[in-house]
Amino acid sequence: MSHIPSHRLNTLLMPVGITPGRSSPSPVSPNPPAEADTARTSSPDADNAATFNQKSRSAQVLQASLVLALSLLRNNIPVRIIEKQPHLRTPGQRGSGIQPRTLEHYHFLGILPAILAQGGRAGTFQLHTAPEGDAPIKMFDMHEMLEATPDRPFINPVVLGQQPHEAILRDVLQLEYNTQIELGVELLSLSQDSSKVTVKLSKSTGEIEEAEYDYVVGADGAHSVVRKELGCTFLGETREGDRFVIGDIYVKSGLEGRFCRSWGTNADRQINLLTFEKHTDRYTFICGGKNLDYDTMSSNREAWIQTFQDVTGRRDVEFGDVIWMGVWRANIRMADKFGEGRVFIVGDAAHVHPPTGAQGMNSSVQDSINLSWKLTLVLRHLSPTSLLTSYTAERLPVIASMLGKTTDLLNSTYKTDTLGRGFELRQFGVNYRGSSIVLSGGEEGGDGVDPYRSGLDGVLKAGDRAPDAPNLQVQGEETSFSLFGVFKPTHHTILVFTPSPGVSLDLSLQKDVVKTLVIYPRDGDAEREGVVDTAGYAYKHYGFGVDGEKGQEKGGVVIVRPDGYVGAILRGEVEEGVKRYFGKVFL
Repeated sequence: MSHIPSHRLNTLLMPVGITPGRSSPSPVSPNPPAEADTARTSSPDADNAATFNQKSRSAQVLQASLVLALSLLRNNIPVRIIEKQPHLRTPGQRGSGIQPRTLEHYHFLGILPAILAQGGRAGTFQLHTAPEGDAPIKMFDMHEMLEATPDRPFINPVVLGQQPHEAILRDVLQLEYNTQIELGVELLSLSQDSSKVTVKLSKSTGEIEEAEYDYVVGADGAHSVVRKELGCTFLGETREGDRFVIGDIYVKSGLEGRFCRSWGTNADRQINLLTFEKHTDRYTFICGGKNLDYDTMSSNREAWIQTFQDVTGRRDVEFGDVIWMGVWRANIRMADKFGEGRVFIVGDAAHVHPPTGAQGMNSSVQDSINLSWKLTLVLRHLSPTSLLTSYTAERLPVIASMLGKTTDLLNSTYKTDTLGRGFELRQFGVNYRGSSIVLSGGEEGGDGVDPYRSGLDGVLKAGDRAPDAPNLQVQGEETSFSLFGVFKPTHHTILVFTPSPGVSLDLSLQKDVVKTLVIYPRDGDAEREGVVDTAGYAYKHYGFGVDGEKGQEKGGVVIVRPDGYVGAILRGEVEEGVKRYFGKVFL
C-alpha cells in the first residue's frame, strides 16, 4: 500500500502515535463502542478519559492523532495508532467548537459532509439573574452568523461534541483503510538514532513489545511520555485560582427551547448550561465564581443538582445522569520545541491552554495537518529530513499567539455580559509568513505579521491561507468547479495565472505530488483551451487583478502547499522562482 521503500511501518501515532517498525505490529484491537451515555460520574482525581482534569486525556488528543493518521493514509503512508486505555470511554462534549479553518481542512480530507451532517451552530445564549427572574436579561449569539463569501465558503463555526467527532474519524479510518486504534498499549520508553526510533511498549495482556519505526508522533496529552522522552521543557503556569466545575449532564424536562443559559455572575456563583447537539438532551455545564464550593458541587450528582437549584432557584428542572464531571484548573503551557530528529508531538502534548475561544482542538488539528505533508514527502524519499524542522518553526509562533489570545479571553471571562468571539478566532488568519520555506516575490519568508491575523487587509502573501475561488470552468464545458475542489493533502498545486495560451513550466517534478492548473482571465480569447475564471474570483483573491486591472496582463504563479497554505507567490519571470521554492521542499 505504501510508496515507502521500507520494511517498517512508517509512523507510530500515540494518543500515542508511532510509525511502523521492523517487528510485526500486533493485531489491532477491535474498536469497541464507547461506554453507554449513562456512565457514572467520574471523580475529578480519576486518571481516565471520562474526566476533565490535568491527568485526563483532553478533547484534542484523539482528534489530533486521528487527523494525522487520516492525512498520512490519504498519502498511502501506513500507520499504527496505540492508546494506553483498554477501552474507549464516553468523553463527553468538550472540545466541541470546530472553527472554519478546520472545516476547510476536513473538506480537503474528504470528511466534511459527515461533520456537517452531525454538527450544528452554537446556540443562542440567554443570560439570567440568580435566582432566575421572569425573563432573560440579555440574549445573544455566541458566534455572529456570517454570509459565506467566494473566498470563504465555510465561514461559520460548527459545534460537534468530542464523542461523535471522534466516531466520524474512527469510522473513516476503519472503513476506508482497515485501520483502528490499538487499545491497551502503553509507551514505556523510546530511543532514536539517525535511521529509526526504537520503542518499548507494554500491552494490557502483560506482554512487552519492542519495535522500530521510522517516525513517532506523540499526541498523548499534557502529561506526554513522548515529550518527556524528548527532553522538552513545558513552560507556563498553572492557576489554582482559575477553575471551573465542568462536565455533561442529561436534562429530562424543564428547559424549553435549544438555548445556552447562564445564571449569576463570576463575582458570586455562576452556572452555565450549554447545548451543542441537534438531537439529544445532553447539556454541558461550566460552573464557577468566587463563592462557589467547588469540592462539594463536583463530589456527586446530588450535590451538583442542589447547587444548581440554590443558584438558579429552578427546582422544576429534572436532570438525568451526570455523564462525567471534574474540576478544571487553568494550565497554560507550551513546549520549547515540537519535535527533534524522528520524534514529534502534536496537540496537548505540545501545548495546553484555557478552553476559552475554542482554539485548542482546532490548533491541534492544524499541528497534524502541518506535520503530515512533510512526513509524507520525507518518508517517500522526495524531501530532505531538514524539511521536518519547519514544523516547529511554523507552528510554535502560531501556538504562542493562540495561548496569548485564549488567556486574554480567560482573564475577561464573565466580566462582561457577552461571550461573543472575534473573527480572528475562526483562524482564517493563521499564517506562516515568517517561514524559511515560503517565497514571496522570489524572496524567502513573507511579511511579518501576527501569526493569527494575516489577510485582514485583503492582501495575500506567501505563508497565508490559500483562498477558495468558485466558478472555474473548463472551456467548452458547462460544469464548474472551485479551487477547494483541487487542493488536497496529497499534492502541491501550481496555479498559473496568465492571459496567454500555451504557457508551460518545465520543472521535471513528480506528477503525483505536484499538480498544475493554468487559469485564464474571464475577458480573454474565447477560443482558448483550458480553465477560465468565469467570475473573476481567482484573479481577484490571488492578487492578479480582474477585467484588465493592473497585474492581470502579466500574470504570475502561486504555489499552494498540501496543507492549503501559500508556499510561494511569483510574478514576472516565474520559472526560476518555482524551481527555487521546490528546491527548498524536494530533494
